[in-house]
Amino acid sequence: MEQLCEVSGVGRHYLCRLFRTSLNTRPMEYVAKRRIRAAKELLIKTNKSLAQIAEETGFCESSYLCRLFKRYVGMTPTQFRKG
Repeated sequence: MEQLCEVSGVGRHYLCRLFRTSLNTRPMEYVAKRRIRAAKELLIKTNKSLAQIAEETGFCESSYLCRLFKRYVGMTPTQFRKG
């Protein structure tokens, strides 16, 4: 979040307001969805482990990736990969 503020040259609250009005989402939710999208691609195109995918997509732990993946996709990464 701090990096986004620095790069864009605006404050945290203003950045949040811009995200909300432009994309109808919060900045961190936007980032999480982009990471999930990248994880989905890796699950489809590679045989990498969940730990490797979590690391490559910016998640601190594979369990956190699994939790957010289920929230946004409706299934676990393992189910997604099989299906």
